[in-house]
Amino acid sequence: MKGGRLLALVYLLVGLAGCAAPIALGTMETAGSSAPVVFNHLRGGQEESYCIAKYDAVIAATLRAGEALSLEVQEKKVEKDQAYFRFCDAKKDKIDVFVERRSDTMTSIKLDVGWLGSLAFERLLAQQIISELTQSKSFLEDWTPEINN
Repeated sequence: MKGGRLLALVYLLVGLAGCAAPIALGTMETAGSSAPVVFNHLRGGQEESYCIAKYDAVIAATLRAGEALSLEVQEKKVEKDQAYFRFCDAKKDKIDVFVERRSDTMTSIKLDVGWLGSLAFERLLAQQIISELTQSKSFLEDWTPEINN
């Protein structure tokens, strides 16, 4: 009887360890980056990040990232303080990107692949956006706002 309980406990722990691995990996990739960006996994295929970059620079980087990954822009709506993009790949898998001005020096990005979408697709696009911001030197070194909020 004790052997069966011990075996069940071992199976449970091994199964749970597999669930924790993506969380640990996501934390390591964020912590290892020198870019001023923070990622947070939300529910159901959503991830958000905040970065120290201007809103217009993040919009431009998002479009360049989509182009670099050969994604089709299915929908694009850019307003003064928020933008929405829907990209899809050649297999018609979609990803929604919401960009929002949070302050003069901080912008949020939310990516959504839906409940059944690929988190790898989402993370690749997020990494490409960060790469585009880095290459264009869009991360602010002087974080002083131009306009007082």
